[in-house]
Amino acid sequence: MQEVHLVTLVVHAMTREPLAVLGDDEEDRCLVVSVRPPQAEVMAHGPHPARDDDSRLTQDLVADVATALGHQLAGAEITDLVEDRFRAVLVLADGTRVAARPSDALAIAVRDALPIGVADEVMERAGQSWKELQGEDPHPQSKEVDEMRDFLDQVTADDFGPPGPGSEPPETGQDR
Repeated sequence: MQEVHLVTLVVHAMTREPLAVLGDDEEDRCLVVSVRPPQAEVMAHGPHPARDDDSRLTQDLVADVATALGHQLAGAEITDLVEDRFRAVLVLADGTRVAARPSDALAIAVRDALPIGVADEVMERAGQSWKELQGEDPHPQSKEVDEMRDFLDQVTADDFGPPGPGSEPPETGQDR
């Protein structure tokens, strides 16, 4: 089992179908999984910081029901590829495995910041290299990390300090 994370969501150019791109930590292999639009929207929001009644989603109920029954969610796994369709499970902390659609399992895992695994056989059969997908362009997260590092290398504390003597206050867009 290989641990992966959601790298990005994309929309297929021809079918307009949302796709979740899952990548490994070495940024060598990825798995592209078709997901349903509502689950893609959940994944796009990322993990939830808190569970107040106004921000709760249907996916949040799964963890709440598991907890009410004395269980905890431990992760999601893409377990098989049958007739060009992925199979998935939600894994409970006690090892119990519950069959789920891949898009549901991924949405719950992303929403609750749970680990995502892909069976080695599935990655061997359906995984792709980043170079095959993007040419020589780096992994999307690597590009963002590199851009942030470049910014941090150039920025100084003075860039965040109050304006120096004799400088004009910033424009507020309001006439006085």
